[in-house]
Amino acid sequence: MSNRVFRVSVLAVTLAAGLSLAACTPAPAGSKTSQKLMPQVQAAARSATSVHMTGTVTQGSQTATINVSFSGNSVAGTIGINGQSVDVLSLNGKTYIKLDRSFLRAAHAPAGVCARVCGKYVELPASSASQITGSLSLHQLITQVFNNKNMSSAAGSGCVFSPATRDGQAVLECRQGPYTIDVTAHGKPYIVYFSGPHGEFIAFSNWNTVTLPAAPAASQVVSIPTLG
Repeated sequence: MSNRVFRVSVLAVTLAAGLSLAACTPAPAGSKTSQKLMPQVQAAARSATSVHMTGTVTQGSQTATINVSFSGNSVAGTIGINGQSVDVLSLNGKTYIKLDRSFLRAAHAPAGVCARVCGKYVELPASSASQITGSLSLHQLITQVFNNKNMSSAAGSGCVFSPATRDGQAVLECRQGPYTIDVTAHGKPYIVYFSGPHGEFIAFSNWNTVTLPAAPAASQVVSIPTLG
């Protein structure tokens, strides 16, 4: 699993590039400068308790897709690497993954494994779970993406965020070259959307309102030791 786990550092590097935008042209009324807005964006993110993220990020030969909800130290959603996906659920210190036949085939798992685990949650031992929960969490997201270095770079970029809409939502948007960053126009300025030059994009939603699923029923859980 270690080579297939989405690292939040990939997201951090991608967003950091967009947060270091060059200066934009003069903007219309209602706009805010990056110098004024970025400290507020950082403060909003650091106070957040949950968020949902979807997107695609490319690093080298790997394309990662993410459709994941973060709430505190818990995570639920789907992570994909180069077309192979796995469902992840980490709640209250227990981490589960749900695999399908395609994933197991790509991992060169024995033919009989799917009959025992496909459609069920595999509970990971702590040593394996840390590969996921250690890098994919709200804390890691906030720490790596919204750190002082990234925010200072963005604040000093001179980019101006102007009124716009994103999927019907009022946002303040900065566009420069191939990069676009949107933040909410009203209330706390949470990041809503980011896109870059290679088709990568990340959409943020449900800040502080995420509801994670309950832990799976015992009948739907398979523990690693029983797999042989």
